[in-house]
This record gives sequence, structure tokens and C-alpha cells, in this order.
Amino acid sequence: MNQSVVNSGNRFAKKSDDYIAKMAGSPRLSAEQKNAKLNQIWAADTDPDKRAAFRKIGQGMVGPIQIKLKYEGIGRNILVEDPLDKGYPTPYEVLDDLGQAYILNQTDAEVKTTPFEGKWVPPQLFRIASFPFIRKEDTYLLRANIVEHAQEMTREAIMKQEDARLLTLLSSAITDYAGPGQPAHVITPDHIVEVGAGNPLDLVDFYDAISRLELHELEVRRILINPADLRDLYTWDVNVTGMRFKDEITSGATITEFGEFTIQKSIMVPQGTVFFLPEPNFLGVMPIMYSLEVEENNQIEQFKRGWVMDELLGMMVLNPRGLGAIKKV
Repeated sequence: MNQSVVNSGNRFAKKSDDYIAKMAGSPRLSAEQKNAKLNQIWAADTDPDKRAAFRKIGQGMVGPIQIKLKYEGIGRNILVEDPLDKGYPTPYEVLDDLGQAYILNQTDAEVKTTPFEGKWVPPQLFRIASFPFIRKEDTYLLRANIVEHAQEMTREAIMKQEDARLLTLLSSAITDYAGPGQPAHVITPDHIVEVGAGNPLDLVDFYDAISRLELHELEVRRILINPADLRDLYTWDVNVTGMRFKDEITSGATITEFGEFTIQKSIMVPQGTVFFLPEPNFLGVMPIMYSLEVEENNQIEQFKRGWVMDELLGMMVLNPRGLGAIKKV
């Protein structure tokens, strides 16, 4: 299901893939085509007033100096997005693997039963909201589009809140999970590899963490890492990485893959921690009641334009066996 209407308003739950597909169909002009169009308009109109207006438009298109890179969220690439139907959310079913094999002696009279268990996990939803506002006079004094800027920065702040909740959830799932044969109260769970705080990440640490997860018949496909820790990989010897990896770094390429892993970096990942994850359908879900919505919330008497931006969603790790981490301690 792609979307569903909830309540009596126009709120929808959409997957992020739906937005990508919608934008993919939009025609885009190249830089040369844009210049050709502008030159055609300029040559066709000789009115000095209109030409002055074009100059002002051109000045406005230059835009202000950017103060930071655009933030890209990671949460919707980690969990399976699930737009919910109208009504009370249906619990998710988890079939737990409790099968065991027994060796039977010739004198045994019966075969022992093998238990399996079904679990139901009800989704718990939470709201993420923000209330940005701008001064009315700024919409007249600034040539740049401050309305668009305020809404875009707020969307990024909401994505950061999503990712912060997700990383807290992953940390709790790893810490609370006890490995095979371990008691639940162990201080360091089996899925955490600890290294010295002053030491850079080593390839052996990666293989150690991955091997612990593969014992559960799962494959690690994604790595979440802080940009500062990602630089440790850049210092690895050429005998470890190969010449192609070093050549790509030297030529300025962005490192998004290493071996069989997809690397995702984010400033929201705590520095000194590296998360190892399976594919989303082996990990958990992100139920979405309705996607991010923008509603006006103007404060007329204070000469402010404002909005309410909110979404209602949840995050659930249904299979913690594929989660692992390296921590510098």
C-alpha cells in the first residue's frame, strides 16, 4: 500500500520511495538550456523597465552564502517503512526460532516435540513536531526566500530527531541482547567489540564484530559511522584496502562502500561508536501514521509568520540478532 488517508483531514502516510519516484518524473533543464532560455527572453524584450526587473531577479537567484551542508537522514534506509491504514494499528507478527534437534537412542519410545512460538508486537507511535516562525518584515527586506529556508531547516531538524531516536533504539537493542549461552545481565553483550579510546579502528575489529553476527545466520550489509571515525578507514594500509580504494580517496571520491558493506555516515552517530546492521527486512519496521505535514500557525499580533510541522510514526527493532557495534572505550 502506498498511502492511506487518516482522520478526517488530508494527512497521508507515504514512503520516501514515493517522493523519489514523483521527483524522477519531473523534467530538468541542463545549465546550458537554462542559459539559452534566459538569453532568448533577454533578446526578445527591449523594454528598459522589464530589463531592470530581470536584473533584480538575477540578483535574487544568486542567493546567500550557505553556512553548512544539507543534512541527509539515515533512519528510512535502516528500517522498513510501513504506511498504516486508518484505525488502530495492527500488531506485527514475529515467528521466533526455537527449534531444536534431539539425538534419540534405540530405547526411546517417543520423539520429543520441537516448540515454535509466535509473538505479536503492537506498534507504539510518537509525534515529532516543530514550530518555526519568521518575522514579517524579513519577507520584504530579504531577496532570498526565507520562508523556504525556514521550512527546509526545520525538516532537517525533524530528520535529526528521527535519527537520534533510531540510534538510541539501536543502542538499547544491542545492549539488552545477550548472545548465545550468555546470561541477560552481562556487562558487555556479545555483540559489542570494545577497543581502546586512543586507537584508530582496525580491519580486524570489523571482522570480529561481523563474525559474531554471522553466527546467527545473518549477513551484515550496512555500517553506520561518524564522519570522524570514517577517517580511520582512510589511514588503512594499501595492503588492506587495495590500490583502487587509495586511488579513489586521492581523486576525491566519496567512500560509500567497502567490501560487501554500504557505509552511511552521519553526525548523529556518537563519535567512537560504529553500528553494524543487516538489511532492513531482517531488522525492524518504521510504522507511519501520517507523513510530515506543514500547517500555518501565524502570530498576527506579533507580526510573525509561523507553521506547525509534525509527523506521527514509530520505530521498532523486531530482530536484534543482526545488530552489532564497535565502541571505543
